[in-house]
Amino acid sequence: MKIVHRLPAAPLRSVIDRYWSWEGADALRLLPLMPSPGGLEIFFHYGRPFAARNDCGMDTLPQAHLSCVRTQPVELFQHGGLGFIAVRIKAGAGTQLTGMPVTLFADSFIAATDVWGEAANDLLEQIAQASSMDERVALLDSFFLAQRQRPRRGAAIDLAVGTLLQQPSRVADIARDVGLGARQLEKRFRAATGLTPARFRRLARLRRSIRSLLLAPPQTTLPQATLTTLIDTAYYDQAQQVREFRELTGFTPGELRRVAPDYSHFYNPPWPK
Repeated sequence: MKIVHRLPAAPLRSVIDRYWSWEGADALRLLPLMPSPGGLEIFFHYGRPFAARNDCGMDTLPQAHLSCVRTQPVELFQHGGLGFIAVRIKAGAGTQLTGMPVTLFADSFIAATDVWGEAANDLLEQIAQASSMDERVALLDSFFLAQRQRPRRGAAIDLAVGTLLQQPSRVADIARDVGLGARQLEKRFRAATGLTPARFRRLARLRRSIRSLLLAPPQTTLPQATLTTLIDTAYYDQAQQVREFRELTGFTPGELRRVAPDYSHFYNPPWPK
């Protein structure tokens, strides 16, 4: 399987984390999409799109769609003919590209045409006809530069989001540091991200921990002692970590590490500083 990552054009980097693509002919076994504090993920499939399990069975997803998993894992399935380029939107920045509250996308798959109309189909067709990653990136840059809207979420919320993504912090301390009252911070934070700061912090530490487990070198066999110690210091103790992992992912940390080699997943290493 071929995996490629690209940065967006400089004016989009405060909104878009990266573009990334997968291509391959083989069927893949995909790790479920896990709850995350992130913004939106936009997929443009020029190969066969994913199917997702729901309460009624299986649904084939639109070839261009947006996803935002917040509360429980979602099982995806792919059977050959894989080819897509995805857009990873930063937490709290989705409204700038869609003009819609991020809460409308939570725990659902929304067709890109429901957001951008036929322009999304036109973009998908151009992406499918492009012959290289660089051409596809140029098409996405042009499209999203035209879609980008104001107002931004503001420096205070930017700082609060950045802090909670990187480290555990008390909400009261963040409110003080950004110059807002606790209630004002929560109101503005929820409007930008669709989450309270406390819920965002919980999902951020989960994502950091999952990334640590999944991005460890595959040839490394972690001893059981490592798997049962804290992955992220934001957890109060081992029992809290195990309980929260199972509640939000369906796995304990040790179980996730053991099954990881059998699955493909969408966790990417951070960009070099």
